[in-house]
Amino acid sequence: MNDNPLATNGTRRRGSARKQVDRVVSKEQARAAFWQMLKLVYPHRRRMTAGIVLGVGVALTYAASLGGMLPVLRVVVEKDNVRAWLLGKADESESWYAPLIEKAASVFPVEDTSEARLHALLILLGVLVSVNLVGNLCRVFSQYFVLYSSHRVVMDLRRRMYRKTLHVPMNTIAGDVSNRVSQFLADVREIFLGVGTLFGKFAREPFKAICVLVLALWIDARLTLVALAIAPIAVGTLWYFGRKVRKANLKLLQGYGQMLGGLEETLQGIDVVKGYARQGHERKRMWQLERRIMKQQMKMAWIEAFSSPLMEVVGVIAASIAIIWLARQTFAGTMDASHFMIMVVLLAAMLDPIRKIANVYNIIQRSGAAATRIFDFLDEPDEISEPGAAALPGSGPREIRVENVLFRYTPEQTPPALDNVSLHVKPGECVAIVGPNGSGKSTFVKLLPRLLDPREGRVTIDGFDVSSLSLRNLRQQIAFVSQRPVIFARSVRENIAYSDDKATLEQVRAAAQKAYAAEFIEQWPDKYETIMGEFGANVSGGQRQRIAIARAFLKKSSILIFDEATSEVDVDSERKIHAALNELRQGKTTFLIAHRHTVMEMAERIVVMDVGRIVDVGTHDELMQRCPLYVALYRSPAAG
Repeated sequence: MNDNPLATNGTRRRGSARKQVDRVVSKEQARAAFWQMLKLVYPHRRRMTAGIVLGVGVALTYAASLGGMLPVLRVVVEKDNVRAWLLGKADESESWYAPLIEKAASVFPVEDTSEARLHALLILLGVLVSVNLVGNLCRVFSQYFVLYSSHRVVMDLRRRMYRKTLHVPMNTIAGDVSNRVSQFLADVREIFLGVGTLFGKFAREPFKAICVLVLALWIDARLTLVALAIAPIAVGTLWYFGRKVRKANLKLLQGYGQMLGGLEETLQGIDVVKGYARQGHERKRMWQLERRIMKQQMKMAWIEAFSSPLMEVVGVIAASIAIIWLARQTFAGTMDASHFMIMVVLLAAMLDPIRKIANVYNIIQRSGAAATRIFDFLDEPDEISEPGAAALPGSGPREIRVENVLFRYTPEQTPPALDNVSLHVKPGECVAIVGPNGSGKSTFVKLLPRLLDPREGRVTIDGFDVSSLSLRNLRQQIAFVSQRPVIFARSVRENIAYSDDKATLEQVRAAAQKAYAAEFIEQWPDKYETIMGEFGANVSGGQRQRIAIARAFLKKSSILIFDEATSEVDVDSERKIHAALNELRQGKTTFLIAHRHTVMEMAERIVVMDVGRIVDVGTHDELMQRCPLYVALYRSPAAG
């Protein structure tokens, strides 16, 4: 039975969790999360740097291709001699690159005939094709290196998240599983898109704009500076829409977590949904969640659909003004046609990277929102052993003392889950814990392996405070068979050998025989290599319980905790489970959360709990004489 009082007060728990998830994220927190995301790239900096450098190569070849259009236009439109034109440019510039221009001019023919101009045009087009080919090769390898590094970043991030999931305290994960799954899927995907876009397009497109800008300044600085008047408008537009995208994406990711939670609840409780004919209700509830997600998706779609065209319109207006100015100069005879055409091409070429940067900025803002959620989780404190934590010496049954323990799942929980609980258990003793639902039985036994830590008081094993022991060593000493046995979607052999992956098949078979599990496992075609369904859905409750007991037989433990579950177990399975349990507990200090007579009577002492307190301790006969609560529990139909 679930003695977690928060399970009976689910509204408060879910409300608290939602309040925590839906908190407002400040710009400083989002910025810090974004820089943390970038730090993940450092281990893969070589390939990412190669991708960025090749991206710069793409930008340079892009500008070179555009610059190469000017001599082509001089040949086709002005019918100039390219050699003479280049030499004239070299004389005008008197710069460090003048010798390079002169060397390039030497490639072209001296004659000024139609055949010579065609020859020069072929040379120019050959150079442009070669430059374009190099640029596209750079693009291919740039994208490959950036994507490779981005995938490695995602692998590293998921590995860190998985490790964190396994090492945070149970109450950090409990009740928030679907949100964590959403972070593994949706949030990490946003990180991948953000990193790939940042180091791919965001590194390439600005360089393309810069290279074209430098080329335009070289050709006509005055006009280019006039066109740059749109820069403040563009930056302001990007900032405004980026902020909107970040906020909308944060709500969208939270919605994904809620949707996954709803889906998980429905699928796990599908028998109840169908049994109560509530398919329509569940469909409507999921539809409402989908509507909320759709609302955020459309908000982001509107922002992203509007921002890029807006940037393009602003750019086109600025370019149109510049073209009018150019046309006036051309009509007045102060500017030749080829100069006019190349400046129009360059202005248009600057608009394309700027338009793409608008989309890129939105993607980066989305990844920043995802990074905030992920790093919030990664910053959660781990379960840790104290420095210099001790290991329990020796082996064999352990002496256990619980001294004045107080435990609350939340600071405001009243009454506490455990209230001033004390108990002394001798080495090798078998103690049954009984009580009504919510009395604190499961909470009590979770203190031993430190799945929960008391707020006050202490728990000792052989005189060692469990908080001073190595967590790994402590948990290796305890075999735990839960009320709902966990069966993984792996082979039977892997499930039984979960505590000892080096166990041989013979050891696994021996454990299964002791747990009375071999009798059904060895009837299956694949025997111990049979793959179990998810959560053991393809076997009965009694079979799941016996597989879990076989797992406990294989673990070399000195303490046994058995949370009896009989709701899904037939009489024959129950008899075999209790027989296996009777053998398993030999030589161990044992705690049995008992519901049936057969388990209660197996114990040497029985602890009666109610509302988080121990109300009586004694043998069965003693409690039948003096404890009304025990008598009521013993005589209840569920204990029969």
